[in-house]
Parts: sequence; C-alpha cells; structure tokens
Amino acid sequence: MAEELHTLKDHYELAIIGCGPAGMSAALNAKIRNRDFVLLGSEVCSPKLSKAPQVDNWLGFPEIGGEELRQRFLKHVTEKEIPITQFKVTNIYPGPPYILMGKDKSFEADTVIIATGVSAGKLLPGEAELLGKGVGYCATCDGPLYKNKQVAIIAYHQEGEEEANYMAGICSNVYYIPYYRDILKLDPRIEVIKAKVEKIIGDQAVRQLDLGKETLEVDGVFILRDTLPAEQLVPGLEMEDTAIKVNHKLETSLPGLFAAGDCTGQPYQLIKAAGEGGTAALQAVKYLDNQKSTSPIH
Repeated sequence: MAEELHTLKDHYELAIIGCGPAGMSAALNAKIRNRDFVLLGSEVCSPKLSKAPQVDNWLGFPEIGGEELRQRFLKHVTEKEIPITQFKVTNIYPGPPYILMGKDKSFEADTVIIATGVSAGKLLPGEAELLGKGVGYCATCDGPLYKNKQVAIIAYHQEGEEEANYMAGICSNVYYIPYYRDILKLDPRIEVIKAKVEKIIGDQAVRQLDLGKETLEVDGVFILRDTLPAEQLVPGLEMEDTAIKVNHKLETSLPGLFAAGDCTGQPYQLIKAAGEGGTAALQAVKYLDNQKSTSPIH
C-alpha cells in the first residue's frame, strides 16, 4: 500500500509533521474529534520500522514483523480516510498561527505537532552561528541568491542530487559532499568531494568549509538531512541535548506547539511514540477549544 499524495490548503487548525507511529496516532485522534488537520510525511513513513525483522513489545501482536506492523498502521489511517501529504517542512515561523514553509508552498496552522523522529544529532560546528548568513537547508528555495557564486551541498541522502543539479545551472561552482554511499546521477559540472566537514567558517557570512586536509572557498552551504534539527526548524524552541523539551502534556516552550515520539527523547519505543502522539493530539484539541472560548466576540 502506497502512502497517499494530497493537495495542501492554505490554513488548518492542526498540522502534524511526521507520519511515523507518533504522527499517525496523533492524526487518528484528530480525525475522531473531527478537527481540520493535515498529516505531513515523506515517501516512506517510518522507514526504520519497515526494516525491523520483528517487534516483540507491541501489545496484542507478539512477534509481528516490522513491515507488517507498519502496513497495519497505514491501513488504519487509510480506512479512516486520513491522507498523508508528501511535504518537507523547511522552516516554521512562530505563531499562532504558525507558518510552515516548504520548497514550493507555505501554509498556516493554529497548532502544530512535531513528530519527526530522532533528531539529526549535533549540528556541524559553525552551522547555528551562520544560519541565514550562507547556511541553509533548501537549495532550490534560495538558489537565485547564489547566481554565479560558489556553493557546497552536504547531502545525507540521494534526494540532495536533485538540488545539486538545480544549483549547477545557477552557480559558478557546486561542490557536492555526500554523506551516503551510492550516487545516482549528478550533473557533470558538479565536483564531488569525499570528505567530512570539520567546520563551517565565516564571520558575518560563510567563507570557507574546513574539510580537515583542505579548505573550500564557498559563498553558501546547504545541509540536506532527512529531517532538520528541531531547534533549526523552529526558532526559539527549547531543547534538552538533542531532544525537544516537553512537559507531561507534550507542550513545548512555544504556545500551541506540541511534540511527540522519538524527537522528545528516550526511550525510543514504538509504544511510547504512539502514546505520545495520541496525547499530543488530545492536548492540541483542548488548546484549540480554549482559544475559541477566550476569543473576543465581535
């Protein structure tokens, strides 16, 4: 069963980012309560679960295969007529309402549940300091700013090749630094560099990449991960190490913004993720109801 592609509206009561166990559980609870919501995902929901040979601790289904359990999750949301919209969020502007930005579109949501799984881990040295000063997460979004300039693309997956090929038609030089093995198809104008980035160097703007044995002169650096670090996705979001800090209601430090699943930290368990997703949706619904009850009547 394939995940469904769905057209986005301009505004929702609730946006759920991530279609793993936490995101799907949140969506089920939002659907049961008849809320106006969108479930955002990627081509494959919960790829880690699909690769698990066996799951031993899912209540009622002892020793079930990971892919079979994943398909049961997908079948459940399909039967409830919940579409999964393929949309990669590149930035969230604080609200409410929150503005969720993507490569080709943006939309508003009164509340948001982040269920993006495990954070990408530690940022590269210099990444946070130079964000917006040459460091970005969407090459096709910001490409025109780098016409006839030199850029580097650090890609953690093959989807980065499409963005690098796009930039090859704009920039004077494109350096491609893959953090994965098999490159599929790159424009011949792109220079592939097999190295790890030690540091992004610059003061008011990006100037160089430190690759250990050499440095690259660049005007911009795009870091293309499977999921963005949460603290870079939402400015002002409070973190604990690499996890999003939440209370027992799954509320984050920002009003109307909730988080659930592996992105809130250990334990990394399916049952914990699904439980948090359901709880986050219930709390988001309460938040929406409270906002309506306290809104001034005109």
